[in-house]
Amino acid sequence: MPRRPRKRGRRPKTYAAVLAATSSLLEAVPLAELSVAQILTAAAVGRTSFYEHFSSKDDVVVKLLRSISVEVAEEIEPMFERGERGPDEAFRDGISKLMRISSRNAALLVAVTEEWPAVPELRRIWFRLQGGLTARLAETIERDRAAGIAPDGADSEALAASLIWAAERAFHIAMIGDHPTLVDQDALVEPLVQLFVGTIYGRPVQR
Repeated sequence: MPRRPRKRGRRPKTYAAVLAATSSLLEAVPLAELSVAQILTAAAVGRTSFYEHFSSKDDVVVKLLRSISVEVAEEIEPMFERGERGPDEAFRDGISKLMRISSRNAALLVAVTEEWPAVPELRRIWFRLQGGLTARLAETIERDRAAGIAPDGADSEALAASLIWAAERAFHIAMIGDHPTLVDQDALVEPLVQLFVGTIYGRPVQR
């Protein structure tokens, strides 16, 4: 009896191999200089298989960014829903987790922060991620102002956006090594905690 021909379809192993290879390559090659050919070689997949999953190298990075966006949102939720903890402890915990996630994906995030102006889909996802963090922080500011924990001040959404984007820039500088004191993600935690707490609550950090 003749064997039935195999049906073509998307291969999970190919998809995962391309994501892993691209993540690894970004540690040494800027996204602007990375080619599909390099990804194919590193992932050991064929061009046809690649294009069954991805439309371009930028599409690979978009999918990588989507994959960590959910993790970021889940990991730092306790920073906003802090329960019985004080804001200082909650911010330190949330910022520490954010820095750990960001560090694990540093090459990807550096590529995104450098290339989103030129890649519309990257810009859309990156701004949606930052916008989600901004909205949650603005809610926290409004809640703590209403409870008398935080003083009134600048528009809560504008304040939250300023803090979130300041953290984004600080992380980028730490990862590319252009500042003598912002040398890694751990060096960012306490300065960012002080920035958030001092700005929102108008007082030093309580330890």
